[in-house]
Amino acid sequence: MSQVAAAARFRRWHLPWKERVCEEVRPFSHGVVCRSPRYPDFWEYNCIRLDRPMEAAEMIAAADHELTGCAHRFVEWMIPMPDSVIGELRERGWMADPLVYLLHDGCPLPRSRGELVEVDYDLVRELRDLWHREDFGEHTEAETFHAQAREVAELAEVQVVAAMEQGRPIGFAQVETHDGGSEVSGVFVHPERRGAGLGGALTSRAIGLGADAAPDVWICADRDGRPRRLYERLGFRVVVETGVAILLPKM
Repeated sequence: MSQVAAAARFRRWHLPWKERVCEEVRPFSHGVVCRSPRYPDFWEYNCIRLDRPMEAAEMIAAADHELTGCAHRFVEWMIPMPDSVIGELRERGWMADPLVYLLHDGCPLPRSRGELVEVDYDLVRELRDLWHREDFGEHTEAETFHAQAREVAELAEVQVVAAMEQGRPIGFAQVETHDGGSEVSGVFVHPERRGAGLGGALTSRAIGLGADAAPDVWICADRDGRPRRLYERLGFRVVVETGVAILLPKM
C-alpha cells in the first residue's frame, strides 16, 4: 500500500469516530471543533482539531474561544506542526507533543508469553490510575475521567490483555475496534516491572487481538520517543504525523 493510500485509509478510520462520539461537531477557520458535555473530563472529546497549521498564539486564542466552559484546553492537529510552534506552546505552559500514527504490516509476530491473558476492563484499574498520574499528576479528577473513558471504550468494542504476577496485573494493553480498523490504544507496564520486554510482549498480543477484529491495526506514538522504535520493530510503519497540545486544568 502506498503512503498516500495508507494516509487516506487512516483518515477514513480515525476521523469519523470522534465525530460520532461527540454531540457537537462544527467547523471553524482551521478545522473542526468537537464538544461532548457527556464526557467533559475526557479531554480528547472536547477539543479543536486543526487541518492546517496555526501559530501558537492563534492556537491558544482559538482554544480559549471554542472551548469556553471546559476546565482544560486540548488541541490536536492532523498535519505536521512546525517544531517552533510546539516549542512556543511548551514555553507557555502547555504539554505539546508531535505524534505519529503507525499501521501494522501484517507480518507474523513472536509467540506471546504464557502469562498474558484477556481480562475484564476493570481488572487493571489500579494500573490505569498509576498511568494517569504519571502523565498528568493530580491535575484531574481521575474517578470521573476513568468512568467516562470506560464508557467510550465500550462503544469501541474494547479488549484488554494483561500480564499477571501472583494473581495481580503488572501490565496491560488495550485494543479498540471501530470503522473497519483496530487500535492498540494503550500499553502500560508497572514501573517496577519495566525493562524486561513485557511492553513488547503485551503489544504483540494486542496486535493479534486487533488483527482478528479488523483488517487494519493502528498505534499512536510520540514522534521522537522510544516506544516508536519498539513498534517499528514489531512491524508498524509510520503513516501520518499528527500531534496534540494540552493545557491542564488549574489546581
